[in-house]
Amino acid sequence: MSTNEPPHDPADLLDELDAIIREQELLQARTTALQARYKSLEAQADRYDKGYEEFGSVNVKWTANNVGAAARGMTAPLTWSQAARGLAEKIREYPQRERELSDRSQVDRGRSR
Repeated sequence: MSTNEPPHDPADLLDELDAIIREQELLQARTTALQARYKSLEAQADRYDKGYEEFGSVNVKWTANNVGAAARGMTAPLTWSQAARGLAEKIREYPQRERELSDRSQVDRGRSR
């Protein structure tokens, strides 16, 4: 690899970002589904009581609430990852001729100041 070559291929990086986004979406969906399954236990939560020490209804309700909060909390990282993807897909290697023209126009702009 010459010194002019980028250390990473933008297409490979975009593929990795896409894989991360898919995993985030899947994790959020799985977490939401898990919350629904815990909520379905609420109707029979008293069967999980342990005397006066533990109350199934409290544990089931708050487990469902906390799992739901975790799912909602995953929205921000997913939103940021998707925003990054929108920018990352614009990163591409341009043919040498386009780069030369771009470099020249930047030099020309610098002289006019």
